[in-house]
Amino acid sequence: MSTIQPETAAPAQEKRRGTPAAIEAEPARHSLLAAIDRMINVSRLEDIFSARNHSDDFLETRAEYIALRLRFMAFFYAIVVPLWIPFDYQFLRPEHFAPMVVARLLLAGFLLPLGLFTRRKLTSRQVHVALALSIVATCLFYAATILILNQEVAEPPLAGYSFMPFLTVAMLGVFPLTLLWGAGLVTTVVLVDLGLSASLGQLMTADTVNKLWVFAMFGGIALWIQAGQLLMLLKLYRESTQDPLTGMVNRRVLMKRLATEILHVNEGRPSFCILMFDLDRFKRINDNHGHLTGDKVLKTAAVLIQASMREHDIVARFGGEEFVAVLPDTTSEQAIAIAERIRQRCYEAPMTAPDGQRLQLSTSVGVTQYEAGEAIELTLNRVDDSLYKAKEQGRNRVIHSQSDR
Repeated sequence: MSTIQPETAAPAQEKRRGTPAAIEAEPARHSLLAAIDRMINVSRLEDIFSARNHSDDFLETRAEYIALRLRFMAFFYAIVVPLWIPFDYQFLRPEHFAPMVVARLLLAGFLLPLGLFTRRKLTSRQVHVALALSIVATCLFYAATILILNQEVAEPPLAGYSFMPFLTVAMLGVFPLTLLWGAGLVTTVVLVDLGLSASLGQLMTADTVNKLWVFAMFGGIALWIQAGQLLMLLKLYRESTQDPLTGMVNRRVLMKRLATEILHVNEGRPSFCILMFDLDRFKRINDNHGHLTGDKVLKTAAVLIQASMREHDIVARFGGEEFVAVLPDTTSEQAIAIAERIRQRCYEAPMTAPDGQRLQLSTSVGVTQYEAGEAIELTLNRVDDSLYKAKEQGRNRVIHSQSDR
């Protein structure tokens, strides 16, 4: 067991953004977006455009949702596409029928294993790649059918073929994609159609202009539906997984992420560390200054802890005035240094009560590293014991411990 004694001064390089004063003094960013945000009554307009501000856990949740819909779509069309072969036999010219059968079987042969692939546990990136491949395959099938129908003696395409790119764009509306991804897929379909028109010498025609107008209509509706689905998913996710006061994830998400980190360790990646924070004498702040002041202290502590973490670290409100951080691929020495930096920032945070009285914010911190093969309950009990010892030894300090094995 190691104990880190509190210091009285913070290094100059640590006095940077992330302090409450800096946060309060920072001007509001993206004022135009904020105004539009209020006008259309959505929580965060930036979330519609890209996934940059989405948490890893939400990306996994959304990926599962997309994979489920993609699986249904792939299986459905893998069955339906070959079933149209008898209609082709009835209505197409004999020289066009055989290559059309080959094109249909190739598409079905691609979609069926793609659907089976989505039954696996996939990352968000893998799911998006699978979706993009399904759209590309559909576009290639459409291009092949039009070229086949224009071979030798050309014949006008049936309504099912000519309407295929618009159906593909409309179908994108079932997926909760960001506008960047959705617009990229819609653009892919449009470019394939324009390239096909150019190859057939039909680019500069009224029909092409008319199709672009229909693409704009279908694409706009699809993107609108996608954004609505995405915002609804985010709203439901945040209500069920985020602490409403601090904005941190709750214990349920924390335990899920811990299970993921244990899997990574079992696969050979370096172990992770856990930090457990408890605000010192927090009950006294509530009793003397009221719960609103206590809430302000909790939010300040949350800001300071999160500002000191790396992008891939996980920080959760564990309950009451306790916070837990999970630091993947981190040694005990690195975790202790991070814990000490946060302890120091909390101690130096300028805070005042409504009556002007200065509030002293301090935190005790327990630190431990996950030991391969142990139950996560043992790891959490060990870091909790370290935190308790920090309280016993005078508070406002960091204590690290590991098992004796």
